[in-house]
Amino acid sequence: METVRQLLTEGLRTLGPKPGICSADSLVPLFSTYLQELKRWNRAYNLTGLESDRDIITKHFLDSLLYLTFIPEGSGSLADVGSGAGFPGVPLAAVRPELTVVLIEPSRKKTAFLKHLKRVLTLDNVEIVSARVEEMRDRSFDMAVTRALFTLGDFIKKAGHVVKKGGFLLASKGPRLSEELKDLPASARYEIRDIPLPLTSLERHLVRISLNAPL
Repeated sequence: METVRQLLTEGLRTLGPKPGICSADSLVPLFSTYLQELKRWNRAYNLTGLESDRDIITKHFLDSLLYLTFIPEGSGSLADVGSGAGFPGVPLAAVRPELTVVLIEPSRKKTAFLKHLKRVLTLDNVEIVSARVEEMRDRSFDMAVTRALFTLGDFIKKAGHVVKKGGFLLASKGPRLSEELKDLPASARYEIRDIPLPLTSLERHLVRISLNAPL
């Protein structure tokens, strides 16, 4: 049976030369701790429906790092909308320490876990905001990301106001993507990249949406 270290090492190396990813060896201990804390807190806080180490590593950790395909190197600010148990924001913050990552999550239980995780993983570039993104009117970011929380149309409506001019929204989608694209406003410019999820037979559709400037 594969160990956590083997799964993480193989998965991180399979991702290939994505911008910002440092050596797999330096990331394995951090993600191992993340895995342990997620499973420990999940017993009481119901943070994820995934139970096996392999599923958590592939469908949470590695899935989150696919977003690096569209995230430029260098400093910047990123809002993780509806962060939940920290995906994709925490893995992105872990591999990109120069990136300022704000985890936006309205659930008090989940924000308690995120604050604990920030301390345990020593993520100085992470900020946790306990709020709904619709309530945030005094902050703006270079990019906003989310996973399966919203349709693309709803993501624009709910989070478009927190993205700076020239910034973008970034979401990961599955097989229903074509239906969601039909509901995008005419002003939305988008780019799609189809990326295999390491260690699985699955494919993710990363969608970058710009509302204010050409791609």
